[in-house]
Amino acid sequence: MSTTKDLRDFDSLFQLLDYFTTEEICEQHLAVIRWNGETTCPYCESTKVNTLKGKTQRYKCYGCRKQFGVKVGTIFHDSKISLRKWFVAIYLVTAHKKGISSCQLARDLKITQKAAWFVLQRIRETYNAKAEQFTSTVEIDETYIGGKETNKHQNKKIQNAQGGKGKIPVLGILERDGKVFAIPVRNKSSKQLLPIMVDKVAAGTTIYTDEWKAYKPLGKSFNHSFVCHSANEYVSGNVHTNGIENFWSLLKRGIDGIYHQVSEQHLHRYVNEFTFRFNNRELSEGSKFDVALANGTNKRLNYKTLING
Repeated sequence: MSTTKDLRDFDSLFQLLDYFTTEEICEQHLAVIRWNGETTCPYCESTKVNTLKGKTQRYKCYGCRKQFGVKVGTIFHDSKISLRKWFVAIYLVTAHKKGISSCQLARDLKITQKAAWFVLQRIRETYNAKAEQFTSTVEIDETYIGGKETNKHQNKKIQNAQGGKGKIPVLGILERDGKVFAIPVRNKSSKQLLPIMVDKVAAGTTIYTDEWKAYKPLGKSFNHSFVCHSANEYVSGNVHTNGIENFWSLLKRGIDGIYHQVSEQHLHRYVNEFTFRFNNRELSEGSKFDVALANGTNKRLNYKTLING
């Protein structure tokens, strides 16, 4: 079996379909991405594994005595959808700059909309990678995700909705010329935001924000400077938050244009999706596909957990 270094780097959907012509080829590719030549039991993590004979590729562990396939313990676990369709879905949602809706994916793969939505949510689960701690200059800002009150039905409008009432706040931390970390939060208070910022940014790092009062305690542990948006000050030398606001623009255009509406329960997965694409923007389409595929080999999400949280 070839190693990951020999894997082909796909640059288009046509190349993907032209290479993955059978389910067996897909399983071999997944096995290489997952184990890189050393098959490991997903139940007990033993490497004492033997390959069984048969039409489908199966393995037997001599540690726990269980049999398994390459999809066990991954996002493909117990899925009746073929790996060929899964690979196309991963490629589409990863390569499309603003994502792809479940309705469109259902038509592209010839599956139901419900199945397509579940596929997309499981793919988004792979984007939930633990962010590294930022050590260079960062920009921190927050935004609100939610519909405009003027567009809502009368019985769903919220009275006195100023200040983001009825919307979900999202905190974003962007390293200049680097990666971004974003996460939905309960509110914009210092008590809610400060622990996240302290955890994700190394002490002594230069931080640029706006004048929001929750950022004032940052001066104790960081080199903190800010611009005053309320006074129409948006850039003061190197001090600005234009980078993180650019990411907010990408996120909101994607949600408004493709998904239209997302629930608070699943918002974090959509945020992770746009974060993944932004952080891997320098990679080729094939490389992003393999990164997403590799992330999905150690995650599993069943429908009951997805719905009930």
